[in-house]
Amino acid sequence: MKASDQTLLLLLLFFALNVSGQETTPLLERKITISLKQEKLDDALKKIGQQGGFSFSYSPTVIETGKLVTERFSDKTVREILNHLFNGTVEYKVRNKHIILTKSRAKAQSRDEKTVSGYVVDEATGARLKNVSVYEPHTLSSTVTDAYGYFEIKVNRPHSSEIQLAIKKENYTDTTVYVPTNSRRLLNIAVRIDKKKIAIVADSVSQKIIRFWKTKILLPPTPNILNIQDTLHRRFQFSVIPFTGTNHRLSANVTNDFSFNLLGGYARGVTGAEIGGVFNIDREDVQWAQAAGVFNMVGGNFTGLQVAGVLNGNYGKTFGIQVAGAVNLNWDTVSAISVAGAVNLSRMLAKGAFVAGAGNVTLGKQTGPQIAGAFNLVTGDAGPFQLSPALNFTAGNFSGLQAGAVVNFTAGDVHGVQFGPVINFTAGTITGSQFSGVLNYATKVRGTQIGLVNFCDSISGVPLGVFSFVMKGYHKLEFFADEIFYSNIAFRTGVRKFYNILIAGAKPETFSNDSTFWTFGYGIGSARKLTRWASLNLDVTSQQVMETRKVEELNLLNKVYVGLDLHITKHVSLAFGVSLNGHVARFGEPNDRLFSDYFPKVIHQSSLNHDFDLQMWLGGKAGLRFF
Repeated sequence: MKASDQTLLLLLLFFALNVSGQETTPLLERKITISLKQEKLDDALKKIGQQGGFSFSYSPTVIETGKLVTERFSDKTVREILNHLFNGTVEYKVRNKHIILTKSRAKAQSRDEKTVSGYVVDEATGARLKNVSVYEPHTLSSTVTDAYGYFEIKVNRPHSSEIQLAIKKENYTDTTVYVPTNSRRLLNIAVRIDKKKIAIVADSVSQKIIRFWKTKILLPPTPNILNIQDTLHRRFQFSVIPFTGTNHRLSANVTNDFSFNLLGGYARGVTGAEIGGVFNIDREDVQWAQAAGVFNMVGGNFTGLQVAGVLNGNYGKTFGIQVAGAVNLNWDTVSAISVAGAVNLSRMLAKGAFVAGAGNVTLGKQTGPQIAGAFNLVTGDAGPFQLSPALNFTAGNFSGLQAGAVVNFTAGDVHGVQFGPVINFTAGTITGSQFSGVLNYATKVRGTQIGLVNFCDSISGVPLGVFSFVMKGYHKLEFFADEIFYSNIAFRTGVRKFYNILIAGAKPETFSNDSTFWTFGYGIGSARKLTRWASLNLDVTSQQVMETRKVEELNLLNKVYVGLDLHITKHVSLAFGVSLNGHVARFGEPNDRLFSDYFPKVIHQSSLNHDFDLQMWLGGKAGLRFF
C-alpha cells in the first residue's frame, strides 16, 4: 500500500470515529470549530448544522435571517454558539436530528422565577465536570451538572437583584458566583482542585458516614451529599417522599428543627422533632423526638425518644429511650432504655436497660440490665443482671445476677449469682454462688454451688448437691466390711466439709443362691482433719436391701457412722469406726438372711405404722481407702 493510500485510510478512519463520537453526543453538546465571515444568519446556521450532523427548524419571524454574521468559534458547543449568536433571545429544543428555535419566553416569565444556565469546568484542564452541585442557598433551589458539565437551575423569588449560586464539587474548592437577575448569558464557571480536601477527606467523619450509607442503607449517597459539606438549616420542612418536599433535592443536606414526612423523608439531621408516616432517614445527628410507622435510621448520634413500628437503627451513639415493634439496632455506644418486640442489637458498649420479646444481643460490653423472652447474648463483659427463660450468654466476665430457665453461660469470671433450673456454666472463676436444679459447673468457685450435680476444679466454699465433683477436692474410693455385708464399695466425692457417698454391697455367701442378697445406697458426710495423717469422719447413709433385681418394697438400712481415717501411705489409708444402725422393713418380716452370720443386739424396736417395723443396733466397719 502506498503512503498516500495509508494517509487517506487514516483520515477516513479518524473521520469515522469522530462522526461516531458525534452521533452519541447530544446535539447541543456537540463541539464545532467554524469561521463565519459576512455570512447571512440562516446560512451560518446551515453550516453549523452540517458540521454538527443535524438541521435547524425555525420560523423566519423568530430570527433575523438576513443578519450578517462574522465570528470564529473554536471547539465550542452548539449551545455556546447559539447563546452567543442570539444572546439569550432564542430558546432551543431538540427533536431527533433537529434543533427547534423558538422565541425566548424570558419577557413573559414572572418576576418571581429566573432560569440560570451554564457550564462548570476544571480551571486547570478546561474539562467539563459532571455531578457538580449548583444551588441557591436562600430558596434551596438546586441542580447537578450533567455528563457534559451543563446545568440549568430555576430560582423562585430571587432574594435580591442578584442571584447567588453556590458551586460545590467533591475535592474541589467551594465557589460562589452572583448572577444579575436580568442576565441572559450562558455561564462558564471554573473551579479548581483543593489539595487540602483530598488530603483529609478519606478520614473525615462525614466520609465514614457516607461509606456507611453506601453499604448499609437503601438510599445511596447523592452527588449533593458528596459535594456539600456545609450544614444547611431550616426551621421546618415537609416532604412526601425523599427529595420531594420543601427542601427539594437538597433535603439530605439540610438540618431541620422540625421535620414532617407524609410517607418518608431524608434529611441531614433534626434538632427538635421528626415524624414520618412510614420512615425517617437522617444522615447525621437527631434530637429530641423521632417517630415512624415502620422505621427510623440515623447516621449520627441520637438523643431523646425514638419510636418505630418495626425498626430503629442508629449508627452513632444513642441516649434516651428506644421503642421498636421488632428491632433496635445500635452501631455505637447505647445509653438508653431499649424496648423491642423482637431483638435489641448493640454493636459496642451498651448501658441502660434492655427489654426484648426474643433476645438482646450486644457485640461488645454490657453495663445495663437485660430482660428477654428467649435469650441474652453479650460478646464482652456484662452485668448487673440478665434474665431470660432460655439462655443467658456472656463471652467475657459477668457481675451481678444471671438468671435463666435453661442455661446461664459465662466464658470469663462471675462476680455474683448464677440462678437457673437446668444449667449454670462458668468457664472461669465464680465469686459468689451457683444455684441450679440440674448442673453447676465452674473452673474455680469462691463461694457455694447448690445443685443436683456440681462440678468444679477447686472451691473455697461448699458444694451442696446429690453429686459434687471437685477436681482438687476430696475423693476416696473405699472397700470395706460391716457386721451385715462383708463386701462393700463406696465412693466419696466433694470437699472435706461436705461430700457425697455412693455405696454398693453384697453378701458373698449368697452369690451361688437363686437370689443374691445385695444393697445400694447414698449418703453424705464430713471429714475433719485431726493431724496430717489422721481424719475423723461423720457419715449418714441409707441403703436399700435387695433380694431381687427390682425394688419391690421398702427395706432400708440406715447408718450414722463415726470413724477414723489413718493414712498408711500418701494415697492409701485404713478406715474403721462404729455405727448406729436403723433397719426399716415390713412388720414381721424375718431377718434370718439379713443376720445370717451375726445377729446383733437390738437396742430398740418399734412399729412405725401397721406395715413397717424399726430395729436399731450398734455396729461397726473397717476397710481400706485409696486416693
